[in-house]
Amino acid sequence: MDHALRTVLLPAARRIDRVTAGVGRFAAWLVLAACLVSVANALLRYGAHFAEPVLLDLPVLLFAGIVLGAAPRTLSENSHIRVDILYRSLAPRRRALIDLLGNLLFLMPLCLFMIVESVPFFASSWRIGEGSVTPGGLPQWPAKALIPAGFALLLLQALSELVKAIGALRGFEPPSPPSASAASDDAKALRSSGAP
Repeated sequence: MDHALRTVLLPAARRIDRVTAGVGRFAAWLVLAACLVSVANALLRYGAHFAEPVLLDLPVLLFAGIVLGAAPRTLSENSHIRVDILYRSLAPRRRALIDLLGNLLFLMPLCLFMIVESVPFFASSWRIGEGSVTPGGLPQWPAKALIPAGFALLLLQALSELVKAIGALRGFEPPSPPSASAASDDAKALRSSGAP
């Protein structure tokens, strides 16, 4: 078990981390794209009195890509929201145990449920060629395809986190640091800058 964990599972978890980091970087660029599309839409509509239906639907599709593409990276970087009143004060091995149980009991079942439920939702949209509610807008199936794809990637990242938690419990992988210390440093910087 320990040999497989060290030689196969932990390297696979690191590869998953790299994939989700790449998807997360792409999702970050989608923020800029969504802003530019929204500005172009506003300028065309109010400046040139020209409305392009695709420009109305595209920011919604981009936003879906941002949220569903960035969630796995957020989990990987331990930047997700958690109730860490107790978590940050626990020993690293106990934090790893909480991460392991949280992934097994909550995150992975949620991901599986969302994948199972959203695949028929997407397939039906694709099969009938579901169009936009805006005449001339984008088809709906690409946005609906992002749901199972995003949750599948989140499930992969949950598996990576599970392997890393097991590695931490077995003493092979350093546990992920609690996010509270980085957050408190950011909060101190904001307070010193005069921000509320």
